[in-house]
Amino acid sequence: MTKGDIMTIKDSLKIKQPEKVEDVITNFIKDSVSKFHRDGAIIGLSGGIDSALAALLTVKALGKENVIALFMPERDSSPKSEKDAMLVANSLNINLKKVNLTPILNEIGVYKLEPSPRFIPRGIQEKYVLSKYKKFQDENETTFLKSLKGGEGIDELKRGIAYHRIKHRLRMVMWYYYAELYNYLVIGCCNKTEKLTGYFVKYGDSGSDIDSIAALYKTQVKELARFIGVPEQIIEKSPSPDLMPGMIDEFALQMKYENLDMILYGFEHKIPEAEIEKEAGVTPKDINYVKQLMDLSRHMREIPPSPDLKDLL
Repeated sequence: MTKGDIMTIKDSLKIKQPEKVEDVITNFIKDSVSKFHRDGAIIGLSGGIDSALAALLTVKALGKENVIALFMPERDSSPKSEKDAMLVANSLNINLKKVNLTPILNEIGVYKLEPSPRFIPRGIQEKYVLSKYKKFQDENETTFLKSLKGGEGIDELKRGIAYHRIKHRLRMVMWYYYAELYNYLVIGCCNKTEKLTGYFVKYGDSGSDIDSIAALYKTQVKELARFIGVPEQIIEKSPSPDLMPGMIDEFALQMKYENLDMILYGFEHKIPEAEIEKEAGVTPKDINYVKQLMDLSRHMREIPPSPDLKDLL
């Protein structure tokens, strides 16, 4: 488990007291509902592990009768996602409300940005998306890195960014619409890995009243999910935003979560880069890439800046 008397990064990432972690998060959710003067909580249930874990913790905190889950598919969503969301909702015995976003996205012209998939098999759609995403990257920058820079002047990539992010933001709008109808708290499902690297959408999936699992790296999300009983098929599926056919997180990031989390943990705990490279099995280029992601996404983790007028007012 250790190298001599030194704990490895991989071992350090393991949750030592999962019961206490569960208790802290559930108490935080319960206290937040009271602090915000809400009557319950609403959560976007995608069929993925992050929202499944957050939903389970929320039910433990508030009881199933005080939790509503929203499943919001659209034209490009995988048919399997609804089955997975239903699996989680049924296992928790909570109300799952389906809101189809396709008509809204169609009405505002979003689908005109990409070729229609009508009559095209899902497999071909997925190959199209992945090949298109890959063509924007080069040996120096991934497509995701370029997206954090606003597309770097590539019109086709800018359209893709707008096409993807509007879907996240529309989901957020619907969370708050239903939350305010019921006076419910909006539960966020972003994890620490996403928050640190910018793998989320500003005012989209990051738009919530509280961040229930944002203290957990992605690999820790998986660990806690297994500990508290998230269905195994949800835990083992490849994480995906499910907004573009075939796109999964690790393909978009061009790095496995295990490696990414070890790099991020190393940064957080000021571990020498040479040690991080050795233990995570990564290169100096990988280290620099993650540094760039963190730097470019810094503004996404902060409140909007404003001019300093304290000496004038």
